[in-house]
Amino acid sequence: MKNKPLKNIPPVPSVLMAIISVQGGAAIAKGIFPLLGAASTAALRIGLSSIILVLFNRPSFKSITRAQWKAVIPYGIALGAMNATFYLALSRIPLGLAVTLEFIGPLLLAVLGSKRAIDFVWV
Repeated sequence: MKNKPLKNIPPVPSVLMAIISVQGGAAIAKGIFPLLGAASTAALRIGLSSIILVLFNRPSFKSITRAQWKAVIPYGIALGAMNATFYLALSRIPLGLAVTLEFIGPLLLAVLGSKRAIDFVWV
């Protein structure tokens, strides 16, 4: 599978776009809960994101090896379980708290793995 080069987006706009995406997606999802429920909303989001990835990335599924499938499938299942768990939590606790708790884990790992003092300033 060949990687297609994307435009390099600087770190700060990348983080801001990620924050907007997480907050916006969660807000839209919470509005859909009365119609579909949390689990169905998670399945819808996972399905739509898969379609978007395939459309924009256009991977050659024939070139993916058995070893790669053995890595990709559990990763996909873990992401699906994570999304479902997040949406189930979102259906029970306030949006801001749920998104904050979701964001703290990766942020903490990034900070603990950093070796530069400026990274602590950004946090």
